[in-house]
Amino acid sequence: MNGAEDAQKFEAERKLSKHRKTEHHWKPKMKDVSYDHKWSVTTLKGHTADVTGIDFAQDGKKFVSVSTDRSAFLWDCRDFEEKEHKCVSQVLEFDTATKVSFSPDSKSMVFAMKRMNKLSVFKLVRKEGSTAYKFVHVENVDFPVVHTQDILYCGISSTGKYLMSASLDMKIALYDIHGSVLKVLEPKLSALFDVTLSPDGRFIAACGFTPDVFVYEVLFNREGSFQEVKRAFDLKGHNSGVFGVAFNCNASRAVTVSRDGYWRIFDTDIRYSQGQEATIVNKGEWSMLKGANADHIRLAMSPSGGCFAVSCDSNLKLFSSEDDSSDFPMLPNIHGNHNVNVIRFSPCGRFLATCGDRYIRIFRNIPEYQSDIVRLTKNINYVSGDAPRRRIQEQIEEAKKMIQMYCT
Repeated sequence: MNGAEDAQKFEAERKLSKHRKTEHHWKPKMKDVSYDHKWSVTTLKGHTADVTGIDFAQDGKKFVSVSTDRSAFLWDCRDFEEKEHKCVSQVLEFDTATKVSFSPDSKSMVFAMKRMNKLSVFKLVRKEGSTAYKFVHVENVDFPVVHTQDILYCGISSTGKYLMSASLDMKIALYDIHGSVLKVLEPKLSALFDVTLSPDGRFIAACGFTPDVFVYEVLFNREGSFQEVKRAFDLKGHNSGVFGVAFNCNASRAVTVSRDGYWRIFDTDIRYSQGQEATIVNKGEWSMLKGANADHIRLAMSPSGGCFAVSCDSNLKLFSSEDDSSDFPMLPNIHGNHNVNVIRFSPCGRFLATCGDRYIRIFRNIPEYQSDIVRLTKNINYVSGDAPRRRIQEQIEEAKKMIQMYCT
């Protein structure tokens, strides 16, 4: 009897010991890092440290991201609505890219390099025997060191004629495609909060501590040689420093956000050479802007100009440029306790991307549909013919369905 009890006790201990061994090898459940919101499309994962720069290629297929982990990722935009996301990653040698901007041909890009504090050009080259790309440094294009502080903004004009970098040292440097300096601007703004290239390549806008935004025109002659950079016009109307400025795709509209708590939409399709000034066509208020820290604000405008996105700290707010009465819900803490570093709209305008922590958020641009409704409702009154009017009415109904689907 004692022998049987001992055998049972031994068997029970053996099973318990086996269970403990198995338990020791159990894998912990992966943390869900997705953002729970109707507008959320996906979260791009792969970087191991904060993502500091992102950009869409104009071909609508590619998306690039850079991080303090020294890696650069190339993503396929066509996979954003799928469960799996194709990408290639590469650790950059000797330095860390902090900002990135695609070239107009979508085949190369410019990085702002942290250690050297200058621009570097990389091109996308297919790997041998593969359809995947790799980042290759273009060594015959060498940029000088212009800035005394870290580069915070960089870009390439859509014409491909010049590149731009800007820093808190109050300098905005323009370069030709070979890396030579064309011009260094030092706008009298007391502090530089934001610098942007207009998507059509015509303008450079700078804003800061003063309530006016300075817009410069970059001029080339008929042969394509650089001539000069001249002050074209100002964006006026705010009562305090301007945190950010952005243009739509053809620079006919601009948006600004200010410490006074207001945003303003400007008509910039003007004859500025004849003295015509940009006029305010819409404005609104967001209380989080009032008295905010300039380092914590980011701004972007959709290609059509129908929508713009503003972030304060880690909170994202989208607005309809055409309807200041529409109040879309704020998306809170999209990057946890990290500030949003960059906001970018896709070339088609359907999506926008943000980065801040080590994840990249992709959202649907829903407020754009509200702007479509306002614009089309105005246009239908000037259209004659049943077929065109019917088509416009169908577009209005489609936009209303999207608003209802994602806002109720």
